[in-house]
Amino acid sequence: MKKMELNSGNTIFKKGDPADGLYIVGKGSVGIYFPTNHTMEKPDIVLKANEIVGEMGVIDIAPRMATAKALEDSVIIFVSTKEFEKKLEDSDMIIRGVMAILSERLRDIQKRR
Repeated sequence: MKKMELNSGNTIFKKGDPADGLYIVGKGSVGIYFPTNHTMEKPDIVLKANEIVGEMGVIDIAPRMATAKALEDSVIIFVSTKEFEKKLEDSDMIIRGVMAILSERLRDIQKRR
């Protein structure tokens, strides 16, 4: 895990970037901008402390489907895909399967927006 300090306006990742891990908001807030949000003036979703962003990328490794930016000075914790997979190794394969299905369904819903 890696602690990252971001200034307001810093981009965490962009739509289409490879998914290399997930992020936990430790302090501050993060805005999520879906591809249909062309002006990107207001985020579609705002995440605050203790919330997670980019989690679908560690489950199905598909490219990022949205853009994430710090809305204020923020501290986030990066958990790489490799670190996440290590934690999953000991989990039940049914749980892993359910997570993969949920991720696929969420991506499908987002594509339809």
